[in-house]
Amino acid sequence: MDSVTVAFLPEAEDHVAAERLYERSSGWATADRVVALVLLVVGVASTLAVGPRWWTLVWFPLAVLEWFRVLNLGPHLTRFWFGRNPKFRETYELTFDDTGIRFRTATIDSRLLWEIYSRVLEDERVWVLVYGPRMYTVLPKRVFDEAGQRTFRELVSRHVGRGN
Repeated sequence: MDSVTVAFLPEAEDHVAAERLYERSSGWATADRVVALVLLVVGVASTLAVGPRWWTLVWFPLAVLEWFRVLNLGPHLTRFWFGRNPKFRETYELTFDDTGIRFRTATIDSRLLWEIYSRVLEDERVWVLVYGPRMYTVLPKRVFDEAGQRTFRELVSRHVGRGN
């Protein structure tokens, strides 16, 4: 039976990366672009209506900042809540095999079945195993060696999103 075990201390930046990946996959990133265009339209309309004033011109840099997601509070909130959650101060040990996932910390010993997960997302930094709206498990790629990544990818392809 294929299996892989990893142990790691969670990092806030992995969760920020996971949130961004989830947002890109669910279309929420598009909302930022729509807001940026609305800010641009407000800037153009107000400038045309009353001329260039500080309050008509402020909309343009706000539109640019929103377009590039500088005004997005999500990453800051993720770091804030991550730092206040005691479960992220414990070392995680996870074992993945065909029967599911064994999740252990100093205070948790749990077994998860693959069926809980509906889809997997992946980028260069993390895997995100999704089990509900804005609910997911974050797995940093940094904790897997090359063989472990290969085994994990095979397990996920066999079990996640297959209607098991």
